[in-house]
Amino acid sequence: MANNLPDAMPADFMAALAHLDTKDRLGLDEMKLLVLLETSGEPLYQKLASLAPEGEATELLLTNGREEIAHAQRLKRAIEISTGEPFELPSLDENPYAEPPPFTELTPELLAGFVAGETNGDAGYQKWADHEPNPEIAELLRQNGREETRHGERVARVAKILGH
Repeated sequence: MANNLPDAMPADFMAALAHLDTKDRLGLDEMKLLVLLETSGEPLYQKLASLAPEGEATELLLTNGREEIAHAQRLKRAIEISTGEPFELPSLDENPYAEPPPFTELTPELLAGFVAGETNGDAGYQKWADHEPNPEIAELLRQNGREETRHGERVARVAKILGH
Protein backbone atom coordinates (compact mmCIF):
# COMPACT_ATOMS: atom_id res chain seq x y z
CA MET A 1 0.00 0.00 0.00
CA ALA A 2 0.94 3.62 -0.36
CA ASN A 3 3.11 4.97 2.42
CA ASN A 4 0.28 7.27 3.49
CA LEU A 5 -2.05 4.37 4.36
CA PRO A 6 -1.74 2.01 7.32
CA ASP A 7 -0.43 -1.49 6.60
CA ALA A 8 -3.69 -3.08 7.83
CA MET A 9 -7.09 -1.45 7.98
CA PRO A 10 -10.19 -2.67 9.81
CA ALA A 11 -13.16 -3.47 7.58
CA ASP A 12 -15.27 -0.44 8.45
CA PHE A 13 -15.41 2.82 10.39
CA MET A 14 -16.78 1.27 13.60
CA ALA A 15 -14.21 -1.55 13.55
CA ALA A 16 -11.48 1.06 13.08
CA LEU A 17 -12.75 3.00 16.10
CA ALA A 18 -12.90 -0.20 18.16
CA HIS A 19 -9.33 -1.07 17.13
CA LEU A 20 -8.03 2.36 18.15
CA ASP A 21 -9.92 2.17 21.44
CA THR A 22 -7.73 -0.79 22.43
CA LYS A 23 -4.57 1.30 22.11
CA ASP A 24 -3.05 3.32 24.94
CA ARG A 25 -0.48 4.88 22.60
CA LEU A 26 -0.66 5.61 18.91
CA GLY A 27 1.99 4.05 16.70
CA LEU A 28 2.53 5.16 13.12
CA ASP A 29 -0.14 2.86 11.66
CA GLU A 30 -2.64 3.95 14.30
CA MET A 31 -1.99 7.62 13.48
CA LYS A 32 -2.48 6.86 9.78
CA LEU A 33 -5.72 5.02 10.57
CA LEU A 34 -6.88 7.98 12.64
CA VAL A 35 -6.08 10.29 9.70
CA LEU A 36 -8.51 8.23 7.61
CA LEU A 37 -11.22 8.46 10.26
CA GLU A 38 -10.75 12.19 10.72
CA THR A 39 -10.79 12.96 6.99
CA SER A 40 -13.95 10.88 6.63
CA GLY A 41 -15.55 13.21 9.18
CA GLU A 42 -15.99 16.01 6.65
CA PRO A 43 -18.24 14.07 4.24
CA LEU A 44 -20.01 12.54 7.24
CA TYR A 45 -20.89 15.93 8.71
CA GLN A 46 -21.77 17.24 5.24
CA LYS A 47 -24.29 14.37 4.97
CA LEU A 48 -25.77 15.28 8.36
CA ALA A 49 -25.91 18.95 7.36
CA SER A 50 -27.81 18.00 4.19
CA LEU A 51 -30.53 16.55 6.44
CA ALA A 52 -30.77 19.63 8.68
CA PRO A 53 -32.93 22.67 8.05
CA GLU A 54 -31.08 25.63 6.55
CA GLY A 55 -29.54 27.94 9.11
CA GLU A 56 -27.74 27.45 12.40
CA ALA A 57 -28.07 23.66 12.52
CA THR A 58 -26.52 23.29 9.07
CA GLU A 59 -23.68 25.67 9.91
CA LEU A 60 -22.88 23.88 13.18
CA LEU A 61 -22.61 20.54 11.40
CA LEU A 62 -20.52 21.93 8.53
CA THR A 63 -18.17 23.57 11.06
CA ASN A 64 -17.64 20.18 12.69
CA GLY A 65 -16.77 18.69 9.31
CA ARG A 66 -14.21 21.38 8.56
CA GLU A 67 -12.61 20.86 11.95
CA GLU A 68 -12.32 17.12 11.31
CA ILE A 69 -9.97 18.03 8.46
CA ALA A 70 -8.01 20.22 10.88
CA HIS A 71 -7.67 17.15 13.13
CA ALA A 72 -6.24 15.20 10.20
CA GLN A 73 -3.80 18.05 9.53
CA ARG A 74 -2.59 17.88 13.14
CA LEU A 75 -2.17 14.12 12.85
CA LYS A 76 -0.23 14.70 9.61
CA ARG A 77 2.09 16.96 11.58
CA ALA A 78 2.40 14.34 14.36
CA ILE A 79 3.36 11.70 11.78
CA GLU A 80 5.95 14.04 10.27
CA ILE A 81 7.42 14.79 13.71
CA SER A 82 7.49 11.07 14.49
CA THR A 83 9.11 9.97 11.22
CA GLY A 84 11.05 13.07 10.17
CA GLU A 85 9.56 12.54 6.70
CA PRO A 86 6.86 14.41 4.76
CA PHE A 87 3.40 12.83 4.90
CA GLU A 88 0.59 13.41 2.46
CA LEU A 89 -3.02 13.06 3.59
CA PRO A 90 -4.76 10.30 1.65
CA SER A 91 -7.44 11.48 -0.75
CA LEU A 92 -11.07 10.64 -0.10
CA ASP A 93 -10.84 8.22 -3.04
CA GLU A 94 -8.12 6.30 -1.13
CA ASN A 95 -10.13 6.38 2.10
CA PRO A 96 -12.23 3.26 2.68
CA TYR A 97 -14.22 5.08 5.37
CA ALA A 98 -15.09 8.22 3.35
CA GLU A 99 -18.59 7.22 2.25
CA PRO A 100 -21.07 8.25 4.95
CA PRO A 101 -23.83 5.86 6.01
CA PRO A 102 -27.16 6.35 4.22
CA PHE A 103 -28.78 8.39 6.98
CA THR A 104 -32.20 9.72 5.99
CA GLU A 105 -33.07 11.89 9.00
CA LEU A 106 -31.56 13.45 12.09
CA THR A 107 -33.27 11.40 14.78
CA PRO A 108 -32.72 12.06 18.49
CA GLU A 109 -30.95 8.69 18.73
CA LEU A 110 -28.60 9.46 15.85
CA LEU A 111 -27.66 12.84 17.27
CA ALA A 112 -27.20 11.39 20.78
CA GLY A 113 -24.89 8.78 19.25
CA PHE A 114 -22.81 11.52 17.66
CA VAL A 115 -22.59 13.42 20.96
CA ALA A 116 -21.41 10.25 22.71
CA GLY A 117 -18.96 9.46 19.91
CA GLU A 118 -17.40 12.92 20.06
CA THR A 119 -17.12 12.72 23.85
CA ASN A 120 -15.44 9.32 23.51
CA GLY A 121 -13.16 10.83 20.87
CA ASP A 122 -11.93 13.40 23.36
CA ALA A 123 -11.28 10.69 25.97
CA GLY A 124 -9.32 8.66 23.41
CA TYR A 125 -7.18 11.60 22.36
CA GLN A 126 -6.45 12.47 26.00
CA LYS A 127 -5.47 8.84 26.74
CA TRP A 128 -3.15 8.75 23.73
CA ALA A 129 -1.64 12.11 24.69
CA ASP A 130 -1.04 10.85 28.24
CA HIS A 131 1.03 7.97 26.81
CA GLU A 132 2.85 9.98 24.14
CA PRO A 133 6.50 10.67 25.05
CA ASN A 134 6.90 13.54 22.56
CA PRO A 135 5.35 16.66 24.15
CA GLU A 136 4.71 18.34 20.79
CA ILE A 137 2.76 15.33 19.50
CA ALA A 138 0.96 15.04 22.84
CA GLU A 139 -0.25 18.64 22.56
CA LEU A 140 -1.50 18.06 19.00
CA LEU A 141 -3.50 15.08 20.31
CA ARG A 142 -4.86 17.07 23.25
CA GLN A 143 -6.00 19.88 20.96
CA ASN A 144 -7.86 17.40 18.74
CA GLY A 145 -9.51 15.96 21.82
CA ARG A 146 -10.68 19.33 23.10
CA GLU A 147 -12.24 20.01 19.72
CA GLU A 148 -14.03 16.65 19.77
CA THR A 149 -15.83 17.81 22.90
CA ARG A 150 -16.83 21.03 21.10
CA HIS A 151 -18.15 18.92 18.23
CA GLY A 152 -20.36 17.05 20.66
CA GLU A 153 -21.59 20.33 22.11
CA ARG A 154 -22.47 21.55 18.61
CA VAL A 155 -24.37 18.36 17.82
CA ALA A 156 -26.25 18.73 21.11
CA ARG A 157 -27.12 22.27 20.02
CA VAL A 158 -28.42 20.89 16.71
CA ALA A 159 -30.61 18.45 18.63
CA LYS A 160 -31.99 21.33 20.68
CA ILE A 161 -32.67 23.39 17.54
CA LEU A 162 -34.56 20.41 16.10
CA GLY A 163 -36.58 20.05 19.29
CA HIS A 164 -35.03 16.71 20.26
